[in-house]
Amino acid sequence: MIQGIPIETIYLYVLIVCAVIAVLLVIFGDIFDFDGPIDPMLLIPWLAFTSLFGYLGERLFEWDHLLLFLASGVIASILVFFLNFYVLMPMKNAEATISISEKDMEGNTATVITPIPVGGMGEIQLKSVTGSISRPAAFYSAQDQPIEQGGQVLIIEIRERVCYVVPYKGSLQL
Repeated sequence: MIQGIPIETIYLYVLIVCAVIAVLLVIFGDIFDFDGPIDPMLLIPWLAFTSLFGYLGERLFEWDHLLLFLASGVIASILVFFLNFYVLMPMKNAEATISISEKDMEGNTATVITPIPVGGMGEIQLKSVTGSISRPAAFYSAQDQPIEQGGQVLIIEIRERVCYVVPYKGSLQL
């Protein structure tokens, strides 16, 4: 007992408060950017797991309270490590969009939707699984003829959102 309150009750109240805070962090967590030494996305689950295992330990075992708290903290630390390593870190490093990145566009073929003149720029359309992307395009190297609408080009390089292309006839010649 701590000041007349059973330890089981303290564990239960901490668990309930952590569950409410965790729900709020899931809903509003993207609004705040926590760059400090203590990340609430790790602290709240650690407190929740510690209080959960402490509550269950108090109900199921007749151990010393301090030993039970330390064991709960160790188990919670292991679970939070795995939560961080396998869930939170991959989510932070994930792309925010499902569209193709500019680096992935290089080396792909595209269709000309606005003719590309010899000394100027036109527009190409790249189709992917997630949809189609239109980008301005210019020749990568000097060319003799413009590419008309509907022609195929190979994207060589992308600089400042402009695709530098060469004419493409297809890889299979029969």
